[in-house]
Amino acid sequence: MNIHELKFSNGQRARDKWCKPLTNDISMSIFEYNSVCGENNFIKQADIILDNSSRQTTLKAGIVNINDWKAENEHIYIITKNNTIMKIGGTRTGLKNRWSSYCCGYYVPERVNKHGVPYPGKMSVTNAYLYHSIENDLLTTNNKWEIWSWCLPIVNVSVSILGEDIDVHAQTFHAYESICIKRFIQQTGKKPILSNNSDPDYR
Repeated sequence: MNIHELKFSNGQRARDKWCKPLTNDISMSIFEYNSVCGENNFIKQADIILDNSSRQTTLKAGIVNINDWKAENEHIYIITKNNTIMKIGGTRTGLKNRWSSYCCGYYVPERVNKHGVPYPGKMSVTNAYLYHSIENDLLTTNNKWEIWSWCLPIVNVSVSILGEDIDVHAQTFHAYESICIKRFIQQTGKKPILSNNSDPDYR
């Protein structure tokens, strides 16, 4: 077994702990959802693939357009498996930053660092579940995972501060995310299998 294969086999305990069963008995395709939302707002941004390099982490993004990926815009993103929607989420700071956050899900206590010491487990539980669910699926199937997104329009609102009117860039992705998840539920009866949270203020 070479060093690249070893890093995947060493993650078995982590995958046993953190991966979720991925059924898509109640879901819909990204193409159907794009039609339901109108105007085909969501475009493909990346493939999620196994990282066979010497780096410690095991997943990477095969990016479609690096400038779009790096831009720190608000997005609603969708993670798909074989074009079937598995998660709907939102980000304020762009796709690159959100993907980096998901990759932190690798650092669970069931894995060890280069010195053989377990990681302290300070990662987000949501990130850990998503990371290991995708990793396990890619290692055991020929399924295709992708990231799609809708780059949200910039919204400015006028605010009066001490008698002076000023335009402020409003953060809107929470509202868009909740409405997008609501639209999905209206079509399927439940949230996507890897979507656990939405903003309650907009339900």
